[in-house]
Amino acid sequence: MANVKHLTSALRLTLSLGTVDGKSVTKTVSVSKIGAAAGAESLNALVGALGGLLEYPVASVKKYDTGLLEGE
Repeated sequence: MANVKHLTSALRLTLSLGTVDGKSVTKTVSVSKIGAAAGAESLNALVGALGGLLEYPVASVKKYDTGLLEGE
């Protein structure tokens, strides 16, 4: 039976820097080494706390998980 072993998780925050010539300008900030047990509420609280420290507002957040597919 195949199984996926969790290796790492990371968050990528996209910050909105404004507009230039009518085009949206963004920047990304990554937070890595997120624990596998971190749930959506914990991650949302983390993003809220980090968002208060950043100069620009957080436009979106993506979570990336990396796992190892193990077979028999």
